[in-house]
Amino acid sequence: MISATTLTYLLSAGAAIAISLFGYLGLQQDTTQADRSPLTGVNITPLERAARVARAGGVDSAYIELLLADSLTSFDAKYVKNNVTNFASKPDYSHNFSQEAVSNVREFVKSHDTTLQRAKQRFGVPPNVIAALMWVETKHGRITGKHHVPSVYLSVLLSSEPEYLESNTQIVLKAKELDSTKHDSVYTSIEKRAQRKVTWATSQLKALATIQKNKTMNTLTLRGSWAGAFGYTQFLPSSYLSWATDGTSDGLINLYEFDDAIFSVANYLDRAGWGESDAQQRKAIHHYNNSDDYVNAVLKLAKMSAE
Repeated sequence: MISATTLTYLLSAGAAIAISLFGYLGLQQDTTQADRSPLTGVNITPLERAARVARAGGVDSAYIELLLADSLTSFDAKYVKNNVTNFASKPDYSHNFSQEAVSNVREFVKSHDTTLQRAKQRFGVPPNVIAALMWVETKHGRITGKHHVPSVYLSVLLSSEPEYLESNTQIVLKAKELDSTKHDSVYTSIEKRAQRKVTWATSQLKALATIQKNKTMNTLTLRGSWAGAFGYTQFLPSSYLSWATDGTSDGLINLYEFDDAIFSVANYLDRAGWGESDAQQRKAIHHYNNSDDYVNAVLKLAKMSAE
C-alpha cells in the first residue's frame, strides 16, 4: 500500500515532468505576451484584472476590448508606484530658471507672437505666462513622454491590490525616512490615496473612450508622461475634453500643434479663474498642477522672461 507521503511525492514528480515536457515542446506561457493578450479562466493576468476593474467602473467595454487586442497595451507596476507614491519626494524645478530657459521662453514669445496675442485678447492670459508654462511642461514640445497612455491608466487601476499597497507603503517609509512604527499609519494613507487614484484612472479611461469614439485622435497609440498626460500642454484626457481649444479654426484640436496648444493653455487658465490679482493667477496655475512648487516655477520663469 502506498503511503500518503509517497503518493504526494509521485504526484509532484509527475507534475514536474509534465511541466518540463510542456516547456520542451515550446508550449510554455509567455508571461510578457500574456500581459498584452490576456488569458481567461484560472490564470488571470494583471492586465485582465485591470480590465475587470475598468468595466466595473463603467468604462466602455468595447473600448476595453480594443485596448486588450492592441499589442501596445500592457501592465507595468511602475505606473502604480509612480502615481501613488510621487508625493513622497519633492520636485525640483530649479533647472527652469537657467539662462537657457529664459532665452527659450523669450524666443517662443517672439516666434508665436501672433497666436499668443490672439490668445491674450480672447482669454486674458499674458504670452509670457503661456510660454513659461509650456516650457516647464514639455520644453516647448521637446519632451512629451514616451509612455503608452492607456497602459498607464489600466496599470493604476490595480493600485488597491494588497501587493501594491504594501510595496508602496515601503517606498514611502524609505523616502520619508520613517521607521517601522509608522507602517500602519502610512499604509492607511496609501490605501486611501490608492482608492482615489483608481477612481481617477477610471475617469481618464472613460475620457479616452470618448475621445476614441469621437474620432478626435487615435488614443490606442497615444504616448505621454508616466501620469498619462500628453501633448505640448501635457493635458490629461479629461482636460482635453474640457479645455482643449482650436487655435487655427480648422475644426480640429491637436495638442502637438502650437496654435492649438497655446489656445488650450490659455483657455484652461481662464476657465480656472485667471485674473489680475496674484491670488487669482496662483489659483489658476495650481488648478493646472496641484503643486506650490510648480506654481512658483511657472510664475518665476514668466517674470524672468518678461524682464
